[in-house]
Amino acid sequence: MEILIKRISDSAKLPVYGREAGPGIDLFASEEVTVEPGKHAVVSTGVALAMPVGYVGFVWNQQGVTTGQAIKVTTGVIDSGNREEIKIELKNIGNEAKTFRTGDKVAQLLIQQIHHASLIEAAEFGGDDD
Repeated sequence: MEILIKRISDSAKLPVYGREAGPGIDLFASEEVTVEPGKHAVVSTGVALAMPVGYVGFVWNQQGVTTGQAIKVTTGVIDSGNREEIKIELKNIGNEAKTFRTGDKVAQLLIQQIHHASLIEAAEFGGDDD
């Protein structure tokens, strides 16, 4: 599978797999942002993706960024219809401000194949689950 990436900002660092065997694609800040204690901030990545039909990208915490720290990523979904810049919402649940500089890892993107189910209305399900 190939995913087209568009650089929207000259300061953008293109997403990459952090480790050869790792499942997540690292996403990087394209600007400097400080997240104050108890506050949210949105970080621009400076890139957009053309997710293929039948796949979806989930934005998650980046272990190296959030483990043991007070920064949490608001989970996001990038579907095949989205061609806008990826922006990451961060929340600081700690007591100290945290600054992300241009090029710093801010989150990871996990790609998953999706299947559309046939949804069928039913008056009852039958069995013990009614």
